[in-house]
Amino acid sequence: MDKDKGVITLESLRSNSALLGLQNLRDDELVSMMREGDMDGDGALNQMEFCVLMFRLSPELMEESWIWLEHAMQEEQDNKRRQS
Repeated sequence: MDKDKGVITLESLRSNSALLGLQNLRDDELVSMMREGDMDGDGALNQMEFCVLMFRLSPELMEESWIWLEHAMQEEQDNKRRQS
C-alpha cells in the first residue's frame, strides 16, 4: 500500500509483488490486474477492491478465510470470557 495515499497504486503493487507471490507477472499483467480490480475508476485499489480482486484470482483464499474467521471468532469469545 502506498503509505501517503492509503491505497494500492501500480507502483506499490510493483514494489511489493514478490510479497504477494506475483513476482513472475510482467508489467502489463500488473497493469491489467489493477484495471480489473479498480471498481471506482480512481486508478488505485482501496482495501476492499484489493480483497475482492485477490479472492477472484485465488479461489483457495476463500476456503482459508473461513478458517481465519472461525479462529478470530473463537479468540473474541475467549477474550470476553476472560473479561467476565
